[in-house]
Amino acid sequence: MVSKQDETFLAIAQAGSVSKAAQGLYLSQPAVSRSLKRLEEDLGAQLFDREAVPLRLTQAGERYLRYVRENQDRERRLRQDLAQLERAPSGTGRVGLNFWRSSLVLPRVLPAFQRRYPHIQVEPAEGSHQDLSVLLDQGKLDFALLHRPNPYPQFAFHHLRHERILLFLRRDAPVLERLSPAEGDRGLPHLSWPELSALQDTPFLLLKKGQNLREQAEYIFQSAGIQPPAALTTFSLATALGLAAEGCGAVLASEAVLDGDFLPPSLLPFTVGDPPVRWEVGFASRAGVPLSAPAQLLVQAIQDAFGDGPAQAGAVLLEQVRSRK
Repeated sequence: MVSKQDETFLAIAQAGSVSKAAQGLYLSQPAVSRSLKRLEEDLGAQLFDREAVPLRLTQAGERYLRYVRENQDRERRLRQDLAQLERAPSGTGRVGLNFWRSSLVLPRVLPAFQRRYPHIQVEPAEGSHQDLSVLLDQGKLDFALLHRPNPYPQFAFHHLRHERILLFLRRDAPVLERLSPAEGDRGLPHLSWPELSALQDTPFLLLKKGQNLREQAEYIFQSAGIQPPAALTTFSLATALGLAAEGCGAVLASEAVLDGDFLPPSLLPFTVGDPPVRWEVGFASRAGVPLSAPAQLLVQAIQDAFGDGPAQAGAVLLEQVRSRK
C-alpha cells in the first residue's frame, strides 16, 4: 500500500512546491514540510534540491520516485486481480460420460478448462447410458453426454455432433477378400446392407448389453440380416479395439474414436448401412431445470472442442485408406 508520506512526496514532486502540494492535499504547509522531513530522515537521503525553484528531485529522489510509482502499479494490479477473483466463476460442474467417451473428452477439455476457471470443480461420473440417466434423473448430475435416439423423453437434449458408426477390421482380415466397398464420404470405404452379409461368420467383439454401441451393433446385424458370433463381450471399447487389432474379430465403434490416441493403426474403418448408420450426441439435462453457471461453462468448453464432428477424422481416414491400397 502507498503510505501517506509517499502520497505527500508524490504531490510535492508533481507540484514542484511544498505550498502548492499542501493546497492540493488540503493540508497546512507546515504539516507537509514535517511529513517530507520525516520521510527523508527515515530514508537517510535528501529527496529534493531546496535551492531549485521549482523544487527539483535529487538523484535519490528520482530513484525513490520510481520506487513509489512501481509500488502504485503493483497495488493497482493487486486490486484488479482481487476484483477479478471476486468475479471469477466458482462452484461445481457435474458431467456424466460413458467410459470410452470420458477418455476422449476429459483429457482434451479439462486441462484448459481448469486453467481458465480455477475455482470451478469438475466432477465427472462414468457409466453406461442407463447409469448416467439414473444419476441425471436423481439430480446427481448437471448434464450427461448421451445419444439420440434414446428412450429418455424426460430429458432436454442439446445437439453436440453427429457421428457415424464404423466397422473396424484388421487390414489383413481374410473377409476383406470377399468385400467390394464403395467410395464413401470423407474418403471412407462403405459397405451396404447386402455387402455386410459377407460378415455372417466373422466373430465380433461386442460391448456389454446396456451400452449404446451394443444397441447399435444389434440394430446393424438386424438390418443386414446377419447374426455373427460373439468372440467376446466387454465393457471396454479400448479392449475391443485392441483385440480386433490382433485379429480376434471385428468391432463396431463411433467415429469419435478417430479423435483419440487409442485406435490401433492395423485397423481399417468402414461406414455401414444405407444411408450410413449414425447417431446424434448431445447434452442431456433435466427438463425445466436450468443449468448452473459452472455447468454452462463446461458445456461450452465441450462444445468448442467437439461440436459438429471430429476435426481430424477426414485426414486420418484418408491416410488409412491410402495405406490399405
